[in-house]
Amino acid sequence: MTLDELKREIDGATEMFQAWEEEHGIQVSPSIHFTGGEPFLYEDLWETIEYSRRGGYSVALMTNGSLIKREDGLRAFSLGISDVQVSLEGPPDLHDSIRGRGTFAAAIKGAEELSAAGNRVSANVTLTRLNVDAIEETVEIAKGAGFYGIGFSRMVPCGRGKALLNSLLTAQELESAYQRIKSLDRPSFEVVSGDPLAGMLSETKSPSGCNLTLSGCSAGFSGVTITSNGSVMPCRRIGLAVGNLRQKSLRAIWASSRILWRLRKRESYKGKCGRCSLWPSCRGCRAVAYAYSSAQGEADLFADDPQCWRKEE
Repeated sequence: MTLDELKREIDGATEMFQAWEEEHGIQVSPSIHFTGGEPFLYEDLWETIEYSRRGGYSVALMTNGSLIKREDGLRAFSLGISDVQVSLEGPPDLHDSIRGRGTFAAAIKGAEELSAAGNRVSANVTLTRLNVDAIEETVEIAKGAGFYGIGFSRMVPCGRGKALLNSLLTAQELESAYQRIKSLDRPSFEVVSGDPLAGMLSETKSPSGCNLTLSGCSAGFSGVTITSNGSVMPCRRIGLAVGNLRQKSLRAIWASSRILWRLRKRESYKGKCGRCSLWPSCRGCRAVAYAYSSAQGEADLFADDPQCWRKEE
């Protein structure tokens, strides 16, 4: 998409949020997360971010860190970017074995340039059997490299991740990993996971009989992904297009997509996920459920999350 197309769609999203506020009396705090691929490969990245900020959006960046120079750190800080996530898969040799030779050093250098300019920089780890044993070591590396915190997400076996299907953690392995991660969290250094399953460790009960989505998996509920060609997907790891901005407005897609509406309704969900009392605040990871069921030969966006460890009530 061109810079002009992106500006038009940002304006369209703004109009949608303003309409929601006027029609429903709700407060919207919109944000745009620029990711990829690699966002620093897009030549109009800074202009797009500047336009987003002028429009009242908070902005986050997710990058591998390898292309970041001193001027990028200064530019990010001047634009008031709220958070920059740099991918970190573990200690140097392990990181390089996953992402390529020399990528660890490049990621750390990029993070240092961002931090030196005053930006809030966090590390982001994709958990698999390849690096789960290095959780504590990776946290210490992130502390030493000047990150303010570190986040852990699950690997979704889609795209190139299909080749790592056998490295997917079991439900019990994932529960143990998240317990370790939770124990490392400190006020002075944030160690977290945005995974809806990680939230189960707090075991917050939803109101009895509640069928409204309150939190948890954001796919189609509190966010969508827009790809570089204008396709709209429930999540960047769910390869299902529900429309294209070159053909229909974001507001029209949001309001009319059958897939998005099904994601918002409890009756769409099958098995344990559909019956779970924590459905309003969890719903599992729809990307993992979809990718895993696809790998088993029957793609199902509403299948059980295969890594959920919770016993049925």
